[in-house]
Amino acid sequence: MEDTVLEDLSILGAPESIADPYPIYDQLRAKSPLFGYRDFPPGTVPGIDDPQPAWVVLRFDHVSQVAYDHERFSSRDSLQEESSAPTLMLVNHDRPQHTRLRKIAAKVFQPSSIKAFHEEAKVLAAQTMDEFLTPGEPVDVMEDYCAMLPSRIMAALLGVPMERDRDIRRWATAFMLSEDLSPEERQSRNVALLEFFDAFVRDFVANRDAAATCAPLLRAFLDTEVEGEKLSTEEVILFCVTVTVAGAETTSFHLGNIFAVFADESGIWERYQANPSSFDRIFKETLRRHGPPQRLFRVATQDTQVGDALIKRGEWVAVFFGAANHDPAVFPDPKTFDPDRENLSRHMSFGYGIHRCLGAPLAQLELEVTAELLRERFERIERTEPAEWQGVSLLNHGLARNVLKFIPKNQS
Repeated sequence: MEDTVLEDLSILGAPESIADPYPIYDQLRAKSPLFGYRDFPPGTVPGIDDPQPAWVVLRFDHVSQVAYDHERFSSRDSLQEESSAPTLMLVNHDRPQHTRLRKIAAKVFQPSSIKAFHEEAKVLAAQTMDEFLTPGEPVDVMEDYCAMLPSRIMAALLGVPMERDRDIRRWATAFMLSEDLSPEERQSRNVALLEFFDAFVRDFVANRDAAATCAPLLRAFLDTEVEGEKLSTEEVILFCVTVTVAGAETTSFHLGNIFAVFADESGIWERYQANPSSFDRIFKETLRRHGPPQRLFRVATQDTQVGDALIKRGEWVAVFFGAANHDPAVFPDPKTFDPDRENLSRHMSFGYGIHRCLGAPLAQLELEVTAELLRERFERIERTEPAEWQGVSLLNHGLARNVLKFIPKNQS
C-alpha cells in the first residue's frame, strides 16, 4: 500500500503534471490526506538540500483547516533556515513574532498607499509595453513584458536602480525554483540576492536624505512604527528580499495568466472592453482558475486529525491551494472560467488565515494597469502559438511561453 501511495504522489513532480496539475489533483483528492510527497520550499537548492516526506492535502476543507490553524501547523521552515537562502518574512514566521511583523507590514501595505502608486505603476507599465509589445506582431509576453514589469515595479518601490531589473528577475526565478538551474548557480543567486539588499539597505539608511522622494516602500519599512515597535535594519533587509522574490516572480506568472484569459476564454476580453468595472471579477476568477501559488509547506506542532489521517507532531504537510481552488465541492464545474460565480472571493491563491498575502493589492494593481493599457490600445488579442505552461516547479502555475498578437484599434 505504501509503495502505491508513493507512486501516486511522485506523479506530482512530473513536468507534464506541473504544467497541468488539475487532473492529478482530481485523481488524488478523494484520498486526501496522503503521505510521502517530497518537494522543495522556496529558497532551497535541489541537489544540495534534502526535503522531508510530507502529507498532501488537496480538499478545500483540509487545505483551509491546515492553513488556518497556525497553532497546530507551523510556518517555520527548518529546511530553508538551514539552506543558503534568506528566511522569508511573515511567510516563515509564527506567532508571536508573526503578529509583531504583520502589524507593521499591514500598515506599510495599507490600501491607500497602493492606490497612491497607481499612476506611477501605469507609467512603468506603459513604458514596458512600448518596449516589448509590438503591435500586430507575435510577441511572447512571458519573455519580457510579464518578466520585466513586476521587476521594475519592485525596483521603483524599493529605490533600486532600474537597470537592475533583470537581476531582480534572475534572483526571483532562482529563489522560487521557476528556472532549471544547477545547484551551484541557484545557490550563487540566493547569496547575491541577500548580499545586494544587505548593502543596498544599509547604504540607503546612511544616505537617506539624498533619496528623499524615492523608494516609498523601503522608506515605509524603515519608518513605520506600531505600538512603539519598528523593524530592525536586518528585518528591513529580509522584507526587501521577501517582497522582491514574491512580487517579481508570482506576479509575473499572474500577468501571463490573465493575458491567456483575455486571449483564450470566450467573451472575456469583449466583456472587459464593454465594461471595465468587470475587471475585479475577472481578476478573482483568474486567481481561482489559474492562480500561480500552488502549494506551501507547514509542520505539525502536535498530533492533529485531518480527515481520516492522524498527522503527527513534526511531520510536514504540503498545503495545495491550487487543488482547493479546483475542488468541485466548493467551485462547481471548476474547469469553466466563470467570473459570475457567487463565491469568487473564496479562492485561496493569496493564502488563508494569518498568512493571507499582504501584497495582494499590489499584485492586483499591476494586473489592473496592464488591463487598462491593453483596453486603451488594442481591439483584439489573438493567440498565434499554443500556450506552453511551465513544468519546472509546483510552487507556481504559469506559462513558459505565451505568444500573442495585439491588434491596435486603428487597424481592426
